[in-house]
Amino acid sequence: MALVRHKKVMVLVDQAIFSGIGFLLTILMARNFSVSAFGEYSAIILFAYLAISAISAWTIQVFQVAGDQSSNYVSFVIWKQLILVLIVAIFIKISSPFFPIHFRNSDLLFGMGFVMYEFSRKILLTLDKISATLILDVVTSISLLASYFQNQSTKNIHELLQYFAGIYLISLLFTMLIIKPFDFDKTNYSSYIFKHIKEGKWLFLTALSQWWAGNLFVVASGIYLGAAALGALRLGQSLFGVLNILLQTFENYILPQTAHKMQQCHSIGIAYLKEMNIKLAYAFIPILLFIFVFAESIITLAGGRNYVEYAFVLKGLSVLYIFILLSQPIRFYFRSMQMNRHFFYAYFISLCFAMSTSHWLISTYGLHGVIAGLTVSQILLMSYWTIVLHLKNIKLWKSSTLC
Repeated sequence: MALVRHKKVMVLVDQAIFSGIGFLLTILMARNFSVSAFGEYSAIILFAYLAISAISAWTIQVFQVAGDQSSNYVSFVIWKQLILVLIVAIFIKISSPFFPIHFRNSDLLFGMGFVMYEFSRKILLTLDKISATLILDVVTSISLLASYFQNQSTKNIHELLQYFAGIYLISLLFTMLIIKPFDFDKTNYSSYIFKHIKEGKWLFLTALSQWWAGNLFVVASGIYLGAAALGALRLGQSLFGVLNILLQTFENYILPQTAHKMQQCHSIGIAYLKEMNIKLAYAFIPILLFIFVFAESIITLAGGRNYVEYAFVLKGLSVLYIFILLSQPIRFYFRSMQMNRHFFYAYFISLCFAMSTSHWLISTYGLHGVIAGLTVSQILLMSYWTIVLHLKNIKLWKSSTLC
């Protein structure tokens, strides 16, 4: 039991380092670069997360709940990830003239490195190599900060991203050294491919729907309101880094643990999910109240006086995160039970709402409309999943007999 608690603490510390340094770099760049330049950087990060969502649906998301950690399967997942990242990068390079945003080579290299770094962390955590994950994040974080301060005099954000790309490449080499994914026995490849196609098709559709449902309002804010509004919104989202630490801990560590327990005993898995979500709530709610009350001071401290008029963004996001907290146990139940079809349907409904209302909400209410749209989208997700559970007579919060 002490070892389990120790691992949980290490995972939380690791996520705190990862998210904390990301948050700090965001604040530093928001202050060092113009609001519009920071908006460009925000757009690159947004599309990097789209690539992460789309690619991981075919690789790490299936692996997290598969219950198979053989060296052959791990090697298959890693090399599949690398191949898909390379294919996406080539596609972006070839089709870049048709993109509304011009991606330079430095942006592309940064995006590839960022995607692989996210993957490296998740596969190490899934393999329960927590110490290696901690070392990876500490070294990478220190290197990113050192690179920023060494080159902070530059006003070209694309040049800075080129240095970051090199650091992410080194972190990938470290991960390869730790895992050694060189078991190329092709005997089981057909079963792996079938498994990833079977589960991945729903996860991929979900990833696209989830990204667009969550970010359509954000992207549209940049189109309708300009790069400055996009930068302010992304800064506001970055200020919720402490909460994202907890959410990412759930995603990267608690989810595989929940899936494992569900496979052993459904009731034990539900009890574990309840316990973890209650602990999450104890940390979540005080932080949300603090951000809501001191929104103006917080955003001014983070971005400077140029951002003081966007304090309402923090208040709106505080309300949004309440609904995100409430949806976590339902969301993780669906993922653990691999009910990926319903996972996709929920995000597709949310995406349809975003597509049909984003123009009216943003053109009429500006960033207030963005916050309202994001909140209603989250409520739609919860509502659909709750209805499915009710129809299947699954009472997630009702106590049940343990196995």
